[in-house]
Amino acid sequence: MTRNTVGAARATDAFAGVDVRYAWFVVGALALINMISYVERQLPTLLFPLIKKDFQLTDTQVSLLAGFSFMLFFVAFGLFIGRLADRARRTRIIVVGILFWSAATMLCGLARNFAQLFLSRVSVGVGEATLAPSAISIISDLFPPARLARALGVYTGAQYLGAGLALIAGGAALQVAERLPRVMPFVGHIAAWQMTFMLVGSTGLLVILPMAFVREPLRRGLSGNIAASGAQFNEAWKFAQANRRTLLAHYTAFSISSAMGFGTVAWVPTYFVRVHHWAMHDIGYVYGLMVALLGGAGVICGSRFAEWLTRIGYTDAYFRAAMFSLSATAVPVIAAMLTPDPRLALALLAIATFLSSFPVSPIIASLQVISPNQLRGQIVSFYLFVANILGVGLGPVMVAALTDYMFRNELAVGRSIALLTAVITPIVVVVLAWGLAPYRRSVAAAADWSLAAAVPAEDSVAKRNLSDKAIL
Repeated sequence: MTRNTVGAARATDAFAGVDVRYAWFVVGALALINMISYVERQLPTLLFPLIKKDFQLTDTQVSLLAGFSFMLFFVAFGLFIGRLADRARRTRIIVVGILFWSAATMLCGLARNFAQLFLSRVSVGVGEATLAPSAISIISDLFPPARLARALGVYTGAQYLGAGLALIAGGAALQVAERLPRVMPFVGHIAAWQMTFMLVGSTGLLVILPMAFVREPLRRGLSGNIAASGAQFNEAWKFAQANRRTLLAHYTAFSISSAMGFGTVAWVPTYFVRVHHWAMHDIGYVYGLMVALLGGAGVICGSRFAEWLTRIGYTDAYFRAAMFSLSATAVPVIAAMLTPDPRLALALLAIATFLSSFPVSPIIASLQVISPNQLRGQIVSFYLFVANILGVGLGPVMVAALTDYMFRNELAVGRSIALLTAVITPIVVVVLAWGLAPYRRSVAAAADWSLAAAVPAEDSVAKRNLSDKAIL
């Protein structure tokens, strides 16, 4: 029996006392929260025309409300939350975050100028930064490595539902807002788009209810070389140095592919408007449903694909699954952007949307498998920091730059997407292929320290008590 096999068996044994039904309830509760967070995150894109008209803003100012203002503190504050999630009660962190971002969304409805709205959106980002590091760490303590991708697939798949529902639910909330009295005490009259923010923000508070039934789980996968109360910065740095090739391949490949994905999603609606002369609401509805349904389904199938690769013996399954799916995605994306038939373009995009979401769960699971429990929040939050800056910050800009400065024709936006995909995909595949061997070594190292750190159940309870008392 190999050390990887022994480590996997011991890791599975550590989860023997977990109630499977309860574990899936926790995943469902966290997935619901993730979905609602994406609805509130994406809501401004639906309200752009109304906000721009009322506040007399430029396109640049309006675009800052959806991207830069949110990511400004979402990525920076997420690093702090990652460290906090490794040391404190994660359930409490999530509840505080929900209260904060829901209140901030409602404050968007009270904004009277661009500066106030910008600061409110920054606050939404601060609140939502609490969710991912804490939720992913909790899920990793409820499922053994062999089944972790499946559980994370359900959680991360909810973001596609949220992104799609932001257009649908936001539109419904706007219709309701237009019929409601819009005079607030001490505030006066507010616009329909402002009432929409308040309705969506107040509805978001309801997702706190499932958290009342979620208990702080026992921390599993602790490294004996790191204090149970949490890792210091030098210990995180030591881990990063020991796994530098794995982390370099992971952060580089998946951050670049994130830029490609965000660039495509951001400009596909404009492509259909400019090239195929669709109405914006039509492509928004169709593409929103496509992202919500096929994107979510792709995440689940991608996690199962990674699990299958693991079962047949690939210890690098999480990297390998992403490499296969990203390679397959490039063909339908490029073909969709170059075909003159809009129906064929949509059919090809449907395939691409399904395949492109395959790596979402393996991306996160690959980090959880190799990281000690005391470092998981920090390792994930640093990845999110890099990926969000490159993805949200650079992806749409790269497509626009190719259109403006290379093709010099706004009708060439489809060619820009196709060119970006054709250039970036081989780079991502090469980086992931280079990272396969280092990742296998990281998995083997994790099996070694996991085996060495195996302790009796009563010692694990003691460690949990230490963790619970730390910081909070």
